[in-house]
Amino acid sequence: MTIKNFGFLTLPFAISALALSSCLGDDPESDYSEWRTRNTDYIEKAEASTIDGVKEYEKIVPAWDKASFVLLKWHNDRSQTANRLSPLDNSTINVKYLLTNIEGDTIDSSYKLTENGDSIFQCQPCDMVTGFWIATTSMHVGDSVTAVMPYTCGYGVTGSGSILPYSTLIFQIKLDSIVAFETLPDRQ
Repeated sequence: MTIKNFGFLTLPFAISALALSSCLGDDPESDYSEWRTRNTDYIEKAEASTIDGVKEYEKIVPAWDKASFVLLKWHNDRSQTANRLSPLDNSTINVKYLLTNIEGDTIDSSYKLTENGDSIFQCQPCDMVTGFWIATTSMHVGDSVTAVMPYTCGYGVTGSGSILPYSTLIFQIKLDSIVAFETLPDRQ
């Protein structure tokens, strides 16, 4: 049996091999290794930070994902909001927020959403990045926090828009109200 030269089969194979090799060269981890290290260090320092011997941030790990967490610094007396509702996963909530990176650069803000000065952003926690979801469902109406989220609970290894891969997200969040509280389906 002899093998015939099928040139028309060689070209697609060569193009596929070239495309594969260019994809293999794309390694966001090596492109952002210094940035990743700085962001990871930021999380570790925030987690270890204390004021007068008391941890500055509370580490919140949701029951539904033990590998995820956010660090929350409360800006209000929680005893004042303890009897208020906390949103559930698909509650509709009104929040005010400011998002920055570890360098303090503003990435996004509800304060620039409208011209009339209303800074309310309406969402469902489960539709947001994991860290925002965890943070808001840990709050009561009226709570205000700084939420520090590792990249694994934000935009991951790919980033989004101006947010670089491996970016720690720092949100200032105020839970203003719960517009529509989640209701559980009837179980029969």
